[in-house]
Amino acid sequence: MQIRHERPMSELEFQVRAPLALLTDEGVRVTVDEWSLRGFEWPEAAGNLPKRGSLLIPFQGVEISFPVNLRNDGKGPFLEFVDLTGRQRETLAVFYRSILSGKMATTGEMITSLDAPVDLVPMGETKEEQETGKAKTAPRSLRAAFSMSAYMLLAVMVFYLLSAGIYGKVATVNVTNARIEAHLLPHISQLGGYVDKVLVEAGDAVAAGDILVRIETPEHENALSEVRERISGLELRLQTLRERADTFAARVSEERALLAMKIDHAPPALAAARREALASFDARIHPQFQTLFETQALVQRELADIEDDLRRLRRERGRLRDAADALHVVAGEAGFVSEVAVVKGQYAARGDIAVIVEGAQPRMARGWLNQKTAAALQVGMQVKMEVSTRTGRRVLDGTIAEISAGIDPGLSPAFGTLLGVTVNDLDETEIRAELAHLMPVAMRVQRNWLTQAHAQLASVTDRVPGW
Repeated sequence: MQIRHERPMSELEFQVRAPLALLTDEGVRVTVDEWSLRGFEWPEAAGNLPKRGSLLIPFQGVEISFPVNLRNDGKGPFLEFVDLTGRQRETLAVFYRSILSGKMATTGEMITSLDAPVDLVPMGETKEEQETGKAKTAPRSLRAAFSMSAYMLLAVMVFYLLSAGIYGKVATVNVTNARIEAHLLPHISQLGGYVDKVLVEAGDAVAAGDILVRIETPEHENALSEVRERISGLELRLQTLRERADTFAARVSEERALLAMKIDHAPPALAAARREALASFDARIHPQFQTLFETQALVQRELADIEDDLRRLRRERGRLRDAADALHVVAGEAGFVSEVAVVKGQYAARGDIAVIVEGAQPRMARGWLNQKTAAALQVGMQVKMEVSTRTGRRVLDGTIAEISAGIDPGLSPAFGTLLGVTVNDLDETEIRAELAHLMPVAMRVQRNWLTQAHAQLASVTDRVPGW
Protein backbone atom coordinates (compact mmCIF):
# COMPACT_ATOMS: atom_id res chain seq x y z
CA MET A 1 0.00 0.00 0.00
CA GLN A 2 1.36 3.47 -0.91
CA ILE A 3 0.46 6.57 1.09
CA ARG A 4 0.64 9.87 -0.78
CA HIS A 5 0.13 13.26 0.86
CA GLU A 6 -1.53 15.91 -1.29
CA ARG A 7 -2.78 19.39 -0.49
CA PRO A 8 -6.58 19.72 -0.59
CA MET A 9 -8.14 21.31 -3.61
CA SER A 10 -9.05 24.98 -3.43
CA GLU A 11 -12.74 24.26 -3.60
CA LEU A 12 -12.43 22.00 -0.52
CA GLU A 13 -10.98 24.79 1.68
CA PHE A 14 -13.98 25.93 3.65
CA GLN A 15 -14.38 29.59 4.48
CA VAL A 16 -15.14 30.45 8.09
CA ARG A 17 -17.06 33.45 9.38
CA ALA A 18 -14.83 35.02 11.96
CA PRO A 19 -13.53 38.58 12.34
CA LEU A 20 -10.18 39.42 10.77
CA ALA A 21 -8.75 42.84 9.95
CA LEU A 22 -6.32 44.04 7.31
CA LEU A 23 -4.27 47.19 7.83
CA THR A 24 -3.31 48.47 4.36
CA ASP A 25 -0.15 50.42 3.50
CA GLU A 26 -2.25 53.60 3.46
CA GLY A 27 -3.18 53.01 7.13
CA VAL A 28 -6.81 51.98 6.41
CA ARG A 29 -8.23 49.21 8.61
CA VAL A 30 -10.70 46.90 6.80
CA THR A 31 -12.71 44.18 8.60
CA VAL A 32 -12.93 40.78 6.84
CA ASP A 33 -15.73 38.38 7.80
CA GLU A 34 -15.15 35.37 5.55
CA TRP A 35 -11.73 33.81 5.12
CA SER A 36 -9.81 30.55 4.76
CA LEU A 37 -6.21 29.41 4.72
CA ARG A 38 -6.13 30.29 1.03
CA GLY A 39 -7.33 33.89 1.36
CA PHE A 40 -10.40 36.04 2.01
CA GLU A 41 -13.19 37.93 0.30
CA TRP A 42 -12.47 41.64 -0.03
CA PRO A 43 -15.48 43.80 0.91
CA GLU A 44 -16.79 45.78 -2.04
CA ALA A 45 -17.22 48.91 0.07
CA ALA A 46 -13.52 48.88 1.03
CA GLY A 47 -12.31 50.20 -2.34
CA ASN A 48 -9.38 49.03 -4.46
CA LEU A 49 -7.81 45.62 -3.92
CA PRO A 50 -4.53 45.92 -1.95
CA LYS A 51 -1.37 43.95 -2.75
CA ARG A 52 0.11 43.92 0.76
CA GLY A 53 -0.72 44.85 4.33
CA SER A 54 -0.71 43.65 7.95
CA LEU A 55 -3.18 40.90 8.90
CA LEU A 56 -4.73 41.39 12.38
CA ILE A 57 -6.32 38.51 14.34
CA PRO A 58 -8.35 39.78 17.35
CA PHE A 59 -8.09 37.09 20.03
CA GLN A 60 -9.48 37.57 23.55
CA GLY A 61 -8.73 41.29 23.78
CA VAL A 62 -5.33 41.29 22.02
CA GLU A 63 -4.38 41.38 18.34
CA ILE A 64 -1.92 39.08 16.61
CA SER A 65 -0.48 40.67 13.48
CA PHE A 66 1.99 39.83 10.76
CA PRO A 67 2.65 41.23 7.26
CA VAL A 68 1.13 39.47 4.25
CA ASN A 69 1.38 39.75 0.48
CA LEU A 70 -1.86 39.43 -1.50
CA ARG A 71 -2.76 38.42 -5.04
CA ASN A 72 -5.99 38.64 -7.07
CA ASP A 73 -6.66 36.37 -10.03
CA GLY A 74 -8.92 38.96 -11.68
CA LYS A 75 -12.05 36.80 -11.47
CA GLY A 76 -13.52 38.41 -8.39
CA PRO A 77 -12.81 40.25 -5.14
CA PHE A 78 -11.05 37.24 -3.63
CA LEU A 79 -7.52 37.97 -2.35
CA GLU A 80 -5.10 35.07 -2.04
CA PHE A 81 -2.24 34.88 0.46
CA VAL A 82 1.17 34.83 -1.25
CA ASP A 83 4.43 33.40 0.17
CA LEU A 84 3.33 32.93 3.76
CA THR A 85 6.14 31.70 6.00
CA GLY A 86 5.72 28.46 7.91
CA ARG A 87 5.21 30.29 11.19
CA GLN A 88 2.58 32.61 9.67
CA ARG A 89 0.66 29.75 8.04
CA GLU A 90 0.70 27.74 11.29
CA THR A 91 -0.58 30.74 13.29
CA LEU A 92 -3.46 31.25 10.86
CA ALA A 93 -4.16 27.51 10.78
CA VAL A 94 -4.53 27.35 14.59
CA PHE A 95 -7.47 29.77 14.53
CA TYR A 96 -8.92 28.27 11.34
CA ARG A 97 -8.97 24.69 12.67
CA SER A 98 -10.13 25.76 16.14
CA ILE A 99 -13.10 27.63 14.65
CA LEU A 100 -13.99 24.64 12.43
CA SER A 101 -13.73 22.21 15.36
CA GLY A 102 -15.73 24.46 17.71
CA LYS A 103 -12.89 25.15 20.17
CA MET A 104 -13.14 28.85 19.29
CA ALA A 105 -16.12 31.06 18.52
CA THR A 106 -16.87 34.61 17.47
CA THR A 107 -17.99 37.03 20.16
CA GLY A 108 -18.77 40.40 18.61
CA GLU A 109 -15.60 41.46 16.80
CA MET A 110 -13.30 39.11 18.70
CA ILE A 111 -12.36 35.44 18.60
CA THR A 112 -12.59 33.72 21.97
CA SER A 113 -11.52 30.32 23.21
CA LEU A 114 -14.39 28.25 24.63
CA ASP A 115 -12.18 25.94 26.72
CA ALA A 116 -10.00 28.67 28.36
CA PRO A 117 -12.17 30.83 30.63
CA VAL A 118 -10.71 34.04 31.94
CA ASP A 119 -11.10 34.79 35.67
CA LEU A 120 -11.11 38.32 37.02
CA VAL A 121 -8.11 39.17 39.18
CA PRO A 122 -8.93 41.25 42.29
CA MET A 123 -6.93 44.51 42.44
CA GLY A 124 -7.21 45.13 46.18
CA GLU A 125 -5.05 43.62 48.95
CA THR A 126 -6.35 40.76 51.03
CA LYS A 127 -6.30 40.84 54.81
CA GLU A 128 -3.30 38.52 54.93
CA GLU A 129 -1.37 40.75 52.49
CA GLN A 130 -2.14 43.85 54.57
CA GLU A 131 -0.88 42.18 57.75
CA THR A 132 2.28 40.99 55.99
CA GLY A 133 3.00 44.52 54.68
CA LYS A 134 2.58 46.07 58.14
CA ALA A 135 4.87 43.48 59.70
CA LYS A 136 7.73 44.43 57.31
CA THR A 137 7.35 48.22 57.74
CA ALA A 138 10.12 49.92 59.74
CA PRO A 139 9.29 52.16 62.73
CA ARG A 140 8.18 55.69 61.90
CA SER A 141 11.16 57.34 63.63
CA LEU A 142 13.60 55.22 61.66
CA ARG A 143 11.85 56.06 58.43
CA ALA A 144 11.93 59.77 59.27
CA ALA A 145 15.67 59.60 60.02
CA PHE A 146 16.30 57.77 56.77
CA SER A 147 14.31 60.35 54.80
CA MET A 148 16.17 63.22 56.49
CA SER A 149 19.53 61.63 55.68
CA ALA A 150 18.52 61.13 52.07
CA TYR A 151 17.42 64.78 51.75
CA MET A 152 20.66 66.01 53.36
CA LEU A 153 22.74 63.86 51.05
CA LEU A 154 20.82 65.17 48.04
CA ALA A 155 21.31 68.77 49.27
CA VAL A 156 25.05 68.21 49.68
CA MET A 157 25.30 66.79 46.16
CA VAL A 158 23.37 69.70 44.68
CA PHE A 159 25.50 72.22 46.60
CA TYR A 160 28.69 70.49 45.46
CA LEU A 161 27.63 70.48 41.83
CA LEU A 162 26.56 74.11 41.91
CA SER A 163 29.68 75.27 43.75
CA ALA A 164 31.94 73.28 41.43
CA GLY A 165 30.28 74.86 38.41
CA ILE A 166 30.61 78.38 39.86
CA TYR A 167 34.24 77.76 40.84
CA GLY A 168 35.01 76.49 37.36
CA LYS A 169 33.46 79.57 35.77
CA VAL A 170 35.21 82.04 38.08
CA ALA A 171 38.62 80.42 38.66
CA THR A 172 39.32 78.88 35.25
CA VAL A 173 38.76 79.46 31.55
CA ASN A 174 37.48 76.50 29.56
CA VAL A 175 39.20 75.80 26.24
CA THR A 176 37.00 74.08 23.67
CA ASN A 177 37.94 71.74 20.84
CA ALA A 178 41.45 71.21 22.26
CA ARG A 179 43.68 68.50 20.84
CA ILE A 180 47.30 67.37 20.59
CA GLU A 181 48.98 68.46 17.37
CA ALA A 182 52.27 67.40 15.85
CA HIS A 183 54.20 69.49 13.32
CA LEU A 184 53.68 67.26 10.28
CA LEU A 185 55.40 68.07 6.98
CA PRO A 186 54.06 66.13 3.95
CA HIS A 187 56.77 65.34 1.39
CA ILE A 188 55.31 65.05 -2.09
CA SER A 189 56.58 63.76 -5.40
CA GLN A 190 57.78 66.78 -7.39
CA LEU A 191 57.55 64.98 -10.74
CA GLY A 192 55.78 61.79 -11.73
CA GLY A 193 57.80 58.59 -11.66
CA TYR A 194 58.15 55.06 -10.35
CA VAL A 195 59.36 54.34 -6.81
CA ASP A 196 62.75 52.64 -7.14
CA LYS A 197 63.56 52.34 -3.44
CA VAL A 198 62.05 53.40 -0.10
CA LEU A 199 64.94 54.28 2.20
CA VAL A 200 63.03 54.99 5.46
CA GLU A 201 60.40 53.43 7.69
CA ALA A 202 57.90 54.88 10.14
CA GLY A 203 59.70 56.03 13.29
CA ASP A 204 63.12 56.60 11.65
CA ALA A 205 64.98 59.79 12.50
CA VAL A 206 65.98 61.83 9.44
CA ALA A 207 68.09 64.94 8.88
CA ALA A 208 67.44 67.75 6.45
CA GLY A 209 68.55 66.74 2.95
CA ASP A 210 68.31 62.96 3.49
CA ILE A 211 66.85 61.06 0.55
CA LEU A 212 63.63 59.41 1.72
CA VAL A 213 62.36 57.81 -1.51
CA ARG A 214 64.20 57.27 -4.80
CA ILE A 215 61.98 57.87 -7.82
CA GLU A 216 62.97 57.14 -11.41
CA THR A 217 61.41 57.51 -14.85
CA PRO A 218 62.15 55.36 -17.93
CA GLU A 219 62.93 58.49 -19.96
CA HIS A 220 65.62 59.72 -17.58
CA GLU A 221 67.09 56.25 -17.16
CA ASN A 222 67.23 55.63 -20.93
CA ALA A 223 68.81 59.02 -21.61
CA LEU A 224 71.35 58.55 -18.81
CA SER A 225 72.21 55.02 -19.98
CA GLU A 226 72.68 56.25 -23.54
CA VAL A 227 75.01 59.05 -22.43
CA ARG A 228 76.98 56.66 -20.24
CA GLU A 229 77.41 54.21 -23.14
CA ARG A 230 78.62 57.00 -25.42
CA ILE A 231 81.04 58.21 -22.77
CA SER A 232 82.38 54.67 -22.29
CA GLY A 233 82.89 54.28 -26.06
CA LEU A 234 84.62 57.62 -26.40
CA GLU A 235 86.87 56.90 -23.43
CA LEU A 236 88.00 53.65 -25.04
CA ARG A 237 88.60 55.43 -28.35
CA LEU A 238 90.43 58.23 -26.53
CA GLN A 239 92.71 55.70 -24.88
CA THR A 240 93.54 54.16 -28.26
CA LEU A 241 94.23 57.53 -29.86
CA ARG A 242 96.43 58.57 -26.95
CA GLU A 243 98.48 55.41 -27.45
CA ARG A 244 98.80 56.21 -31.17
CA ALA A 245 99.72 59.81 -30.39
CA ASP A 246 102.39 58.61 -27.99
CA THR A 247 103.70 56.27 -30.66
CA PHE A 248 103.96 59.11 -33.24
CA ALA A 249 105.55 61.41 -30.68
CA ALA A 250 108.14 58.77 -29.88
CA ARG A 251 108.87 58.25 -33.59
CA VAL A 252 109.26 61.98 -34.18
CA SER A 253 111.67 62.17 -31.24
CA GLU A 254 113.68 59.26 -32.63
CA GLU A 255 113.89 60.81 -36.11
CA ARG A 256 114.99 64.13 -34.71
CA ALA A 257 117.61 62.40 -32.54
CA LEU A 258 118.98 60.66 -35.65
CA LEU A 259 119.20 63.96 -37.55
CA ALA A 260 120.96 65.62 -34.63
CA MET A 261 123.41 62.71 -34.36
CA LYS A 262 124.21 63.00 -38.07
CA ILE A 263 125.16 66.65 -37.54
CA ASP A 264 127.59 65.71 -34.80
CA HIS A 265 129.36 63.10 -37.00
CA ALA A 266 129.12 64.96 -40.31
CA PRO A 267 132.24 66.45 -41.97
CA PRO A 268 132.38 70.27 -42.09
CA ALA A 269 131.25 70.36 -45.71
CA LEU A 270 127.95 68.52 -44.87
CA ALA A 271 127.30 69.97 -41.41
CA ALA A 272 125.53 73.08 -42.71
CA ALA A 273 123.22 71.06 -44.94
CA ARG A 274 122.32 68.73 -42.10
CA ARG A 275 121.62 71.65 -39.80
CA GLU A 276 119.19 73.01 -42.39
CA ALA A 277 117.55 69.57 -42.57
CA LEU A 278 117.14 69.58 -38.76
CA ALA A 279 115.66 73.08 -38.87
CA SER A 280 113.15 72.07 -41.55
CA PHE A 281 112.30 69.00 -39.45
CA ASP A 282 111.64 71.19 -36.43
CA ALA A 283 109.51 73.45 -38.65
CA ARG A 284 107.62 70.30 -39.77
CA ILE A 285 108.31 71.06 -43.43
CA HIS A 286 110.93 68.42 -44.08
CA PRO A 287 109.73 66.71 -47.29
CA GLN A 288 110.92 63.29 -46.16
CA PHE A 289 108.72 63.32 -43.07
CA GLN A 290 105.56 65.06 -44.37
CA THR A 291 103.48 61.87 -44.11
CA LEU A 292 104.58 61.37 -40.50
CA PHE A 293 103.78 64.98 -39.63
CA GLU A 294 100.35 64.90 -41.30
CA THR A 295 99.39 61.62 -39.68
CA GLN A 296 100.48 62.89 -36.26
CA ALA A 297 98.49 66.13 -36.76
CA LEU A 298 95.43 64.15 -37.83
CA VAL A 299 95.66 62.02 -34.68
CA GLN A 300 96.05 65.15 -32.54
CA ARG A 301 92.99 66.79 -34.14
CA GLU A 302 90.90 63.66 -33.67
CA LEU A 303 92.14 63.42 -30.08
CA ALA A 304 91.06 67.04 -29.42
CA ASP A 305 87.63 66.42 -30.99
CA ILE A 306 87.06 63.36 -28.82
CA GLU A 307 88.08 65.28 -25.70
CA ASP A 308 85.59 68.03 -26.61
CA ASP A 309 82.85 65.43 -27.11
CA LEU A 310 83.70 63.83 -23.78
CA ARG A 311 83.48 67.16 -21.96
CA ARG A 312 80.10 67.84 -23.57
CA LEU A 313 78.77 64.36 -22.76
CA ARG A 314 80.00 64.57 -19.18
CA ARG A 315 78.19 67.87 -18.75
CA GLU A 316 75.08 66.21 -20.19
CA ARG A 317 75.52 63.29 -17.80
CA GLY A 318 75.75 65.72 -14.87
CA ARG A 319 72.61 67.50 -16.03
CA LEU A 320 70.73 64.21 -16.34
CA ARG A 321 71.94 63.16 -12.89
CA ASP A 322 70.70 66.42 -11.42
CA ALA A 323 67.36 65.93 -13.16
CA ALA A 324 67.17 62.37 -11.82
CA ASP A 325 68.06 63.55 -8.31
CA ALA A 326 65.27 66.13 -8.55
CA LEU A 327 62.80 63.25 -8.80
CA HIS A 328 63.79 61.90 -5.38
CA VAL A 329 61.84 62.81 -2.25
CA VAL A 330 64.24 64.60 0.12
CA ALA A 331 63.66 65.53 3.77
CA GLY A 332 62.98 69.24 4.11
CA GLU A 333 63.89 69.38 7.80
CA ALA A 334 65.10 67.15 10.61
CA GLY A 335 62.52 65.03 12.38
CA PHE A 336 60.94 61.60 12.54
CA VAL A 337 59.13 59.68 9.83
CA SER A 338 55.44 59.57 10.73
CA GLU A 339 54.07 57.70 7.71
CA VAL A 340 55.33 56.18 4.45
CA ALA A 341 52.59 56.34 1.82
CA VAL A 342 54.34 54.61 -1.13
CA VAL A 343 55.85 51.20 -1.85
CA LYS A 344 58.53 50.00 -4.23
CA GLY A 345 57.38 49.81 -7.84
CA GLN A 346 54.43 52.14 -7.32
CA TYR A 347 53.86 55.02 -9.71
CA ALA A 348 53.88 58.30 -7.79
CA ALA A 349 52.18 61.09 -9.71
CA ARG A 350 53.21 64.69 -9.35
CA GLY A 351 51.85 66.08 -6.08
CA ASP A 352 51.22 62.68 -4.44
CA ILE A 353 52.25 62.43 -0.79
CA ALA A 354 55.13 59.99 -0.44
CA VAL A 355 56.31 60.46 3.16
CA ILE A 356 55.06 62.46 6.14
CA VAL A 357 57.79 63.70 8.49
CA GLU A 358 57.10 65.03 11.98
CA GLY A 359 59.32 67.94 12.90
CA ALA A 360 61.81 67.63 15.72
CA GLN A 361 59.95 70.19 17.85
CA PRO A 362 57.77 68.61 20.57
CA ARG A 363 54.04 68.17 20.15
CA MET A 364 51.77 70.83 21.61
CA ALA A 365 48.17 71.06 22.72
CA ARG A 366 46.12 73.52 20.71
CA GLY A 367 42.68 74.87 21.45
CA TRP A 368 40.14 77.55 20.59
CA LEU A 369 38.43 80.17 22.76
CA ASN A 370 35.84 82.78 22.12
CA GLN A 371 37.30 86.17 21.27
CA LYS A 372 35.60 87.64 24.36
CA THR A 373 37.95 85.73 26.67
CA ALA A 374 41.13 86.98 24.97
CA ALA A 375 41.68 89.69 27.63
CA ALA A 376 41.84 87.06 30.39
CA LEU A 377 44.74 85.17 28.76
CA GLN A 378 48.46 85.77 28.54
CA VAL A 379 51.56 83.79 27.71
CA GLY A 380 52.90 81.83 30.68
CA MET A 381 49.55 81.06 32.34
CA GLN A 382 49.22 77.57 33.80
CA VAL A 383 46.89 75.04 32.18
CA LYS A 384 45.38 71.77 33.43
CA MET A 385 44.95 69.11 30.77
CA GLU A 386 43.13 65.78 30.98
CA VAL A 387 43.92 63.09 28.42
CA SER A 388 43.07 59.42 28.02
CA THR A 389 46.27 57.52 27.23
CA ARG A 390 46.90 53.82 26.80
CA THR A 391 47.69 53.56 30.51
CA GLY A 392 44.51 55.39 31.56
CA ARG A 393 43.34 58.90 32.38
CA ARG A 394 46.10 61.41 33.16
CA VAL A 395 46.08 65.00 34.37
CA LEU A 396 49.00 67.01 32.98
CA ASP A 397 50.31 70.50 33.66
CA GLY A 398 50.96 72.85 30.78
CA THR A 399 51.96 76.42 30.01
CA ILE A 400 50.55 78.76 27.40
CA ALA A 401 53.31 79.30 24.83
CA GLU A 402 51.41 80.91 21.96
CA ILE A 403 48.35 83.16 21.69
CA SER A 404 47.03 84.25 18.30
CA ALA A 405 43.78 85.37 16.74
CA GLY A 406 42.37 83.77 13.64
CA ILE A 407 40.41 80.87 12.21
CA ASP A 408 41.53 77.25 12.38
CA PRO A 409 39.01 75.04 10.51
CA GLY A 410 40.29 72.02 12.41
CA LEU A 411 39.30 73.59 15.74
CA SER A 412 36.37 75.90 14.94
CA PRO A 413 34.96 77.63 11.85
CA ALA A 414 34.49 80.87 13.82
CA PHE A 415 37.04 83.61 14.40
CA GLY A 416 38.52 83.39 17.88
CA THR A 417 41.61 83.05 20.05
CA LEU A 418 43.98 80.16 19.24
CA LEU A 419 46.18 78.77 22.02
CA GLY A 420 49.38 76.76 21.87
CA VAL A 421 50.18 74.96 25.14
CA THR A 422 53.38 73.08 25.97
CA VAL A 423 53.27 69.95 28.14
CA ASN A 424 55.42 70.29 31.28
CA ASP A 425 55.15 66.81 32.81
CA LEU A 426 56.57 64.80 29.89
CA ASP A 427 59.75 65.02 27.84
CA GLU A 428 59.83 64.92 24.05
CA THR A 429 60.11 61.12 23.84
CA GLU A 430 57.28 60.53 26.33
CA ILE A 431 55.04 63.05 24.57
CA ARG A 432 55.53 61.27 21.25
CA ALA A 433 54.84 57.89 22.86
CA GLU A 434 51.85 58.86 25.06
CA LEU A 435 50.13 61.73 23.25
CA ALA A 436 49.06 60.77 19.76
CA HIS A 437 48.47 63.29 17.00
CA LEU A 438 44.91 64.75 17.15
CA MET A 439 44.26 63.20 20.58
CA PRO A 440 41.38 65.11 22.26
CA VAL A 441 42.26 67.08 25.39
CA ALA A 442 40.08 68.56 28.14
CA MET A 443 41.85 71.86 28.88
CA ARG A 444 41.22 74.57 31.45
CA VAL A 445 43.35 77.69 31.94
CA GLN A 446 43.88 78.83 35.53
CA ARG A 447 43.34 82.53 36.02
CA ASN A 448 46.31 84.49 37.33
CA TRP A 449 44.55 85.77 40.43
CA LEU A 450 44.02 82.19 41.58
CA THR A 451 47.70 81.38 41.09
CA GLN A 452 48.74 84.51 42.98
CA ALA A 453 46.33 83.68 45.82
CA HIS A 454 47.82 80.19 46.11
CA ALA A 455 51.33 81.65 46.18
CA GLN A 456 50.40 84.19 48.86
CA LEU A 457 48.74 81.48 50.94
CA ALA A 458 51.84 79.31 50.63
CA SER A 459 54.07 82.20 51.75
CA VAL A 460 51.83 82.88 54.76
CA THR A 461 51.84 79.23 55.84
CA ASP A 462 55.64 79.12 55.53
CA ARG A 463 56.00 82.12 57.91
CA VAL A 464 53.58 80.78 60.49
CA PRO A 465 55.39 78.25 62.71
CA GLY A 466 53.65 74.99 63.23
CA TRP A 467 51.17 75.53 60.40
